[in-house]
Amino acid sequence: MNDGRFAFRQLPMNPSFTTMAVLTVALLFVGPAFAELAVHRVEIVPRALESHVPEVTAQGRFLAPQAISAVDVSADGKFITVGTMAFSHDANVWQFGPEGAVIARRYFPPWAPMQVATLSGGRAMAVGLAYSRVTSPDPTVWFGSTEELFAPTLNDELAEADSSDGQLARLRPGAGDWRRGWFASLLGELFVRGPDWVFKPPRRLLDDKGQRHELRFERKNQLPTSRAMRMAVSGDGQRIAFGWTGLAQNLPGVPAHAEAASVWQVNPNQKLWTAPPTVGAPPTLPNPATDFPEMAKDFRLAADALVPGHVATAVALNHDGPRVAVGEYGVWCWVRSKPAIGKWNPPIHTLNFLPRQRGRLRVFDGNGKELFREMLPEDGMFEVGFGRGADEVWCWPSAWFARGMAGAAWLPVDRPANTLYRVELGSGEARAFAFPDAVADCALSPADGRAVVSCWDGRIYLLEKAGKLSATLDAGGPARLAWSNDGSFAVAGAADGHLLRVERSGKLGWSHLIPVTEPPALTQPPAEVVAGLPIFQGGRIPRGEHAYVGDIWIVKTGNKGVMIDAGGTSGSSITQARLRAIGIDQVTHVLHTHSHGDHAGGAYLWRAMGARIVAPKPAAFALTWVMPMLTDYGIYPPRPVDMPLPLVRVGDETDFEVSGLRFHALFVPGHSFDLTIYTTELSGKRIAFTGDLGFENQDILHRCWGDAEKAREVVQVIRNKLLPWRPDVVFTGHGVRTNGTGFLTQLVRQTEQSLGLPASPD
Repeated sequence: MNDGRFAFRQLPMNPSFTTMAVLTVALLFVGPAFAELAVHRVEIVPRALESHVPEVTAQGRFLAPQAISAVDVSADGKFITVGTMAFSHDANVWQFGPEGAVIARRYFPPWAPMQVATLSGGRAMAVGLAYSRVTSPDPTVWFGSTEELFAPTLNDELAEADSSDGQLARLRPGAGDWRRGWFASLLGELFVRGPDWVFKPPRRLLDDKGQRHELRFERKNQLPTSRAMRMAVSGDGQRIAFGWTGLAQNLPGVPAHAEAASVWQVNPNQKLWTAPPTVGAPPTLPNPATDFPEMAKDFRLAADALVPGHVATAVALNHDGPRVAVGEYGVWCWVRSKPAIGKWNPPIHTLNFLPRQRGRLRVFDGNGKELFREMLPEDGMFEVGFGRGADEVWCWPSAWFARGMAGAAWLPVDRPANTLYRVELGSGEARAFAFPDAVADCALSPADGRAVVSCWDGRIYLLEKAGKLSATLDAGGPARLAWSNDGSFAVAGAADGHLLRVERSGKLGWSHLIPVTEPPALTQPPAEVVAGLPIFQGGRIPRGEHAYVGDIWIVKTGNKGVMIDAGGTSGSSITQARLRAIGIDQVTHVLHTHSHGDHAGGAYLWRAMGARIVAPKPAAFALTWVMPMLTDYGIYPPRPVDMPLPLVRVGDETDFEVSGLRFHALFVPGHSFDLTIYTTELSGKRIAFTGDLGFENQDILHRCWGDAEKAREVVQVIRNKLLPWRPDVVFTGHGVRTNGTGFLTQLVRQTEQSLGLPASPD
């Protein structure tokens, strides 16, 4: 019976498996009903007493210097490509031969490769990085000829940003309280590769000779021009499956995507079929705006529209494309259709929140006929894949690219995430293989359907097609996985920087620790920014991404440091080297002047090392809930505010102490929801850190995005509360002013003139 209730059914014992209780789920569907899915549980290894997965907000952990974040084996098996989390002083993309010899390496800016690929023959490759090199937040893809990409000088023309509708290829899965349960930030593929081509939406195709082609309607060679949430290719490279994020209603400027999935043929490029969504509205979403009633009076905290929708969080094809599997969920699209403040209208307008729920597995034949539709056996997000056969689908827990949160490259989306399912389409049954800790990754051999599984217990497990455990290896930590096309070997790239080749038999072929280059030695310690003040520059990284346009001010107090702002990620190792050179062993706190990416983006990395983030209470709305909608400069992961200051209305003030330093905080929102000025006294001087309050050529009205009402309020606060204190030195978010009071006085006068107000007295 399919009456919308959970149903439970006990299966008879199977002597070949250790079988436990069986859960069957049946829910109402749109369309025909299918048989209930029965699950046999198989314990691969007894469950560990304690998981090695860190809490996403864990501190005191940091990335290994060459933590591996992506692996790929070319279709001809001759090139192993590896992406690592190395910072800008070291190589973050490596190319190895099948026997482990290094072929090439280099640093691809800005940081955090999540995808790498080399095409057959080794003449073309692609690298997808999570971060942006410019103000626009969209990730970066480098693709072209291998010779050019590994040339001594990297040609900027080989880089391209993700398309603007990439916002529909990002997910924020979570559950529970909005401050604690929604830190995951999942990114869909930036490109998809076949054996001899790479497709980078919306219109770029790279061939195996390294030539880039523009796909155009006039040439009748287009592939989808919108960004899919997920993309996958058949083993023979002849078909691509696209999984879409779609809204239940049309909104201006936001693609609706009525289909859940579509399948296209490659060469010639043409759409073969589409499948409609079947999910309903997802579980209820938190409403953080209700926690800031005072702020909500002056700022638009609520969504302009909160629209239910559907999302295909996973897609897969079997080797030659006659089977397509899709994992489908309900999603809430949190839409901002108007400027955030004044005329400020940052490019991200949609955040896609996926409340924890039970997804749906759907399987189609090569013509789009639906063969199977059933709820997954447990809540949470799952990847899907085929082995060599077409009648079994493997489902394993999803991971998200954590970009250094909790010192990890990747983290599980859900907990405990320790069960891998093999669904038999004909019988409507599944085997649930329970591992001792969370599954980090899984890869299926295209040759014989074997599964290689990386687990957070640090081991790699090789399962035969029937699910029998045939071998285990110690990888030293969680790893990213990929098989060779002929199934003769798999590669595992571990979080500690080890790269392993695992033979088909399960034996270790070789293991190499990717070499580490230390940051270049400083010829002399960094000088004080202003002589006599223990304040140093931590940013302005040479050749760093544009997020480093914002300053990182470091106040030294003994062997500890307090940061004011922390934009940028790629130069973290350079900043650490500067700290060591001036005798700072630990950054204890990061004070946020505001939540824009060039001032707050990289702070989560310092938090992972142990620093506490200090900001006004409302900053959590931008940093934790709508990250990265209001930041620009990069798709940064959400992070908590560890010391929320009691500031909610313009002009609010408070005092606090960190690492023996006393600060006064003055709340002046307008440039952002959370702009805050910090003042302190150092070496007998009065110091103010003003962030982006204003500059000589951009007064407060300009920095409030033309919102005159907010600018008037801020000017009044500066005139009445900051200027009477008469700061000696002002450290803005973009440079220092040693004539502090004079600078602020002129800034107020200039703004009053712009607002048509009477000039304030000297």
